[in-house]
Amino acid sequence: MRTARTRPIRSKVAALLLVPLVSLVAIWVYAADLTGRAALAQRKYHTLNDQFAASGQGLLVELGKERQASVVYLSGPRKAASTPAALTAQRARLDKAVATFRRTSTSDAARGATTAEMRSRVSDVLKALGGLGELRAAVDGRTIDRLTAVNDYSSMVDVMHRLYDSLIVIDDASLYNWTLSDRAAGRAMELLQRENALVAGALVTHGRMTAAEHRMFLEMLGEQRWQWQRQRSLADPKVYARLTAPVFASTQYHAYKDIEDQIAAHDRGPLPISAWQWQETAQPLVLSVNQMIMANTNGAAARADRLGRDAYLRLGVVGGAGLLVIALSVLLALRFGRGVVRELVGLRGSAEELADERLPRLVERLRRNEAVDVEAEAPALPRGRTSEVNRLAESFAKVQRTAVDAAVGQAELRAGVGRIFLNIARRNQSLLHRQLTMLDGLESRAEADDLEALFRIDHLTTRMRRHAESLIILSGATPGRGWRRPVHITDVLRAAVAEIEDYTRAVVLTESEDGLVGAAVTDVVHLLAELLENAASFSPPNTEVRVMAERVGNGFCVEIEDRGLGVKPETLAEINRRLAEPPEFDLVDTDRLGLFVVARLAARHGIDVSLHRSPYGGVTAIVLMPHDLVVPADRMDEDPALLDGATDAPAVEAPADDGEPGASGDADAPSPDGERDGAEPVDAEPAERGPVQAVPSDAGPAFMGTPYTDAPFGGTPRPEVVTRAEVVPDVGVFARREPAPGESPQPGSAWPVPVPLREAPPVLPQLAGPATPWGRPDDAPPAAPPHGPRG
Repeated sequence: MRTARTRPIRSKVAALLLVPLVSLVAIWVYAADLTGRAALAQRKYHTLNDQFAASGQGLLVELGKERQASVVYLSGPRKAASTPAALTAQRARLDKAVATFRRTSTSDAARGATTAEMRSRVSDVLKALGGLGELRAAVDGRTIDRLTAVNDYSSMVDVMHRLYDSLIVIDDASLYNWTLSDRAAGRAMELLQRENALVAGALVTHGRMTAAEHRMFLEMLGEQRWQWQRQRSLADPKVYARLTAPVFASTQYHAYKDIEDQIAAHDRGPLPISAWQWQETAQPLVLSVNQMIMANTNGAAARADRLGRDAYLRLGVVGGAGLLVIALSVLLALRFGRGVVRELVGLRGSAEELADERLPRLVERLRRNEAVDVEAEAPALPRGRTSEVNRLAESFAKVQRTAVDAAVGQAELRAGVGRIFLNIARRNQSLLHRQLTMLDGLESRAEADDLEALFRIDHLTTRMRRHAESLIILSGATPGRGWRRPVHITDVLRAAVAEIEDYTRAVVLTESEDGLVGAAVTDVVHLLAELLENAASFSPPNTEVRVMAERVGNGFCVEIEDRGLGVKPETLAEINRRLAEPPEFDLVDTDRLGLFVVARLAARHGIDVSLHRSPYGGVTAIVLMPHDLVVPADRMDEDPALLDGATDAPAVEAPADDGEPGASGDADAPSPDGERDGAEPVDAEPAERGPVQAVPSDAGPAFMGTPYTDAPFGGTPRPEVVTRAEVVPDVGVFARREPAPGESPQPGSAWPVPVPLREAPPVLPQLAGPATPWGRPDDAPPAAPPHGPRG
């Protein structure tokens, strides 16, 4: 199943708040862009007006004057030897106007405010003005007529008007129309100047116009009046009435209009006006129209300035207020978003603290049987400002209380089960101890024919006692048996071997004469017995289990090696992990009780137990006991109080057979006949016996689980003959051989001897005496195992 992608709450809250914020920022940017564009357009208009309006208008006026002067010169007598002073002066004024226009139109301010198209139009104007020298030379040489001169000068003016048309860049509709109206007035004025030049030239030649000139006059007249009508239609009525209407209402305009009408109607002969009359009418009107156009231009510029200021004000309001709103929105979003996130993160932190710290700490305290205050361990969570989060916190508090109650309940259940185990185990231990005492008495008085059966019952009872002690260990208590004096390692190993069913398969290899402190003897014997029984249970019955013991650099090492099929590496790793870190006893995991027992015992004394793959494919268990548990051989006879770690075993009351605390479980307790168990060996010579039947295993610990079902020896029954072992004197290694039917043990044989189960190796020495020797003198008869204390 495909799992959904998860994201932290911070990302989701950030995304939730980011969308409206981004939308708000986008709207603000759009509004600011519109306002900013308007402000920039007004600024651009103002810049273009400053750079082109005055200089361009002056250039147009001077071009018109030079055009008229040139036409008048061309209309004059050809016998004039030089250019008139008036024309020369006018050319100087035009050159000055051209220089001014060139400077302003190519300035950095103008280039920054113009587009590529505008700059191209400026280049066209400057290029056209560059032809003034050639045109003037033609005029001076009289190589052109006056109509051609009018057209050539007018072509330069047309280029200027195309430049002005491209300079209209304004978004305001009223200002745009005002500018178009002003441009129409400028074209109308240009047509007035063309008429003036044409009529002035004709008046020099006695008032006669050629047909072409008259036709051009009519065309200019029609276009001029159309431009005035267009100017009026585009202009604001109030502006028109204030700036333009006075010109058209003046007597000068009406007189000029009457003269235009007369010239238009007179297509033949001299013009019906005199030169003086034309000059008195046309020139003042041209000046008035020029002033009117400049007033309109300045008025448009003033309006552009007002619009620019308004645009900048709007930009400031929109930009500043928008930024303020955005900043306020961000602050509020961060505040509320962080508040929600903080509450949720705090709730998550409480859950993690409960799962990772408080519950494990609580369980650990419960394992140590400490008192736990449920109210203190499940405190109420701090309330937030969000109702949904508060309800979630309340629900989590209930879950927290339930989890703590469940942990306490589980601990109480485990404690109750442990007390049940302990009570039952103590009862069984007491009964089994009394049973072993009774068996000792029966064995000392039994006939040879009954002794074998008693030995078998004795061995089964010893194993039952070990299982009862396992329950005591699992319940967290300690068995009641203990020793004050150190015990030889060899006797500890013997006692452990004697605890298992197939003790005859065990081969003990050691030359150590060191001892083990008395306080650890019972637990070490139990630990080794669990490992030995596991090794014997999970290996073929015809193989041996080797036990090797020696002192090493880090303590004393016991290796238990079997020749079974082994376990899987992952299972071996899991077992070693549990041995290194003893887990809490789980009532469900009942097929590995031995693992819990070994882990508990090893942890109690700081013993390191690990399992590895043996060279035969089976398992090798390595038990490493620390130095403080081992007593060197040369200090075995010292006072236990002077030995490091050789402290007295704790006095634990073992329950009597009725379950109440009764006789002490200390192994130092006297036997019913007044002697200590194992104080004296039994000298009775056992009768010669035949083969002994093996005792089936009924309750092995087997903490590695069920043996492999495909094992080659899995279905093979136990051997019917218990093997013998004899010592190799020079190395002390036990070798096995099969006894002949009815064969008696030979003198000089060492432990283990070929006797029934009760003739297992002596389990432990007497409490205050020396350890039982490994063998007997060669001339001594084989003795029955002593009735000593059992490991």
